[in-house]
Amino acid sequence: MASRLYYRSKDGQIVLEQNGLTLMNYKSVNDLVESHIKGLLAIRSRDGKDTSELLSQYQSCSDSGRS
Repeated sequence: MASRLYYRSKDGQIVLEQNGLTLMNYKSVNDLVESHIKGLLAIRSRDGKDTSELLSQYQSCSDSGRS
């Protein structure tokens, strides 16, 4: 399974492909990161793990990227 993630300059989207097929398009890097974080939160929630550490890490990254 060959996967790749790349930035498509013509429309500014982030594209996730697997075996030459597009799996997901993200409007921005922030959308990609947010989707990833939500997936991690869902896994942690399912496993009964505390999510506060993950949320605080995401908030600090998100806040530092704003101008």
